[in-house]
Amino acid sequence: MSGTIEQAAQALLAADNILIITHRRPDGDTTGCAGALCRGLRQLGKTAYILPNPDLTARYEQLIAPCYAPEDFAPEFVVTTDIADFGLFTENAKPYEDRIDVVLDHHRSNRMAASVRVVRESAGANAEVVLDVLDAMGVTLDTEIATCIYVALSTDTGCFRYSNTTPDTLRAAARCLEAGVDGGELNRKLFEVKTWARFQMERIVVDTVEFLRDGKIALALIRRADIDKTGADMDDLDSIASLTRQIEGVQVGITITENKDLTCKISVRTTKEVDASAICAKCGGGGHLRAAGANLSCGIDEARAKILEAAEQVYAESELA
Repeated sequence: MSGTIEQAAQALLAADNILIITHRRPDGDTTGCAGALCRGLRQLGKTAYILPNPDLTARYEQLIAPCYAPEDFAPEFVVTTDIADFGLFTENAKPYEDRIDVVLDHHRSNRMAASVRVVRESAGANAEVVLDVLDAMGVTLDTEIATCIYVALSTDTGCFRYSNTTPDTLRAAARCLEAGVDGGELNRKLFEVKTWARFQMERIVVDTVEFLRDGKIALALIRRADIDKTGADMDDLDSIASLTRQIEGVQVGITITENKDLTCKISVRTTKEVDASAICAKCGGGGHLRAAGANLSCGIDEARAKILEAAEQVYAESELA
């Protein structure tokens, strides 16, 4: 059922032995939210852990790895953070699909079922939802919790540059800075520092990007051979999806990343004229108005054809609107 911040807070306050689940290919929002929630619950004397995420990369390791559940932990209460669909569960999370107690999310495409389900589509980052829950539980926003919240806010809004940034987002960030977070240094590490592998991957994308609809749609293919050649990991591939949208005149930026099993991950970024989630919904995915994604169990050429057909349809509809 749907619920309120207060209902989620009360459910958590009444619970113990709590397990928090993050999504596949974890980003700053899901890990930041989980890290903040887990530390907040522990501050209140709760036994709380985060389910180990096998996809975790070094960039977000400190947010959740110190809170990982031991193998013999038997949770009595389960929470998800920033997960819109069960298809985003890691393999070790699937046993919990039918026993989710609280969902905390901000994706308009959310299809999760739970006893209490809080989905705030207007939130720039799910961290805004989690921060409100922490406040409702009486948690003190210390520097460690605030760092988790700030990373989530910053990464999901492109360092507060994307259109999903709201006054509430900035107010939440300000609270983190007041709690002692060094926002400048965190942003430098998250957005400016690049490995050599990341630099090479960006060069490949720039060299191979394809333009359609008189430059209104840009498509980049990240092939497994290039990933292996450069030695890039998920951290290096993070945010590359936004490169195509940075080109003047592009309204729909599409990035297709070839997975190890040669299936494909689709990332779509759009300007205000086009609905990214509507494009991805046609391929079984979803997300936000300006940033969405999908996973296709086919090769990269077939994935290219499917997502371009969807993008063409939604783009055409936007022109008629």
